Amino acid sequence: MEKVLKHLTDIERKLSKIDKISSKGASSLNMKEMIKLSRKGSSIDSCMKKCVKDYEGITPTDAQAKEVLALLEKIASVNEKQMKLARDDKPAMDKMHAAGLVKKNIAKGQETSGAFWGTMVQKSPEGEIKASVKALDEKVKGAVVETLRVYGDATGGEEVDIGGEDDSD
Repeated sequence: MEKVLKHLTDIERKLSKIDKISSKGASSLNMKEMIKLSRKGSSIDSCMKKCVKDYEGITPTDAQAKEVLALLEKIASVNEKQMKLARDDKPAMDKMHAAGLVKKNIAKGQETSGAFWGTMVQKSPEGEIKASVKALDEKVKGAVVETLRVYGDATGGEEVDIGGEDDSD
């Protein structure tokens, strides 16, 4: 269970770093920073996959499930904030010819995120904790779907090679 909690903490920390960079506003980001954000997103995807893998065969105690829920609440909150920033910054991304890169990265992470949240719901004990995790899952899914809707026709930047993950913390 220690590995699962470490992965969740890593995800929350990396999302917070993305939030710090992107909260400057899209118009003040340069392409290097946008690539860094994309790499951080790839690193988060990797952490989510490891978390799902390491959660196999584990049945959390109620105390552990509450600890997981607390981390998931932070992760969901930052994720929702990021999706709102992405939607608000769409005009600036269009102007920078980078909206397609944003759309590509969000779509790429959608499958991993779905598997991650599905596992979190499945591993939650029945009752209040499971209901809370399901609600967080729905909020994140809704934010992602809405952001992808806003970026539906986005082009520009899709050809940018981000070059892997950014694990610099």
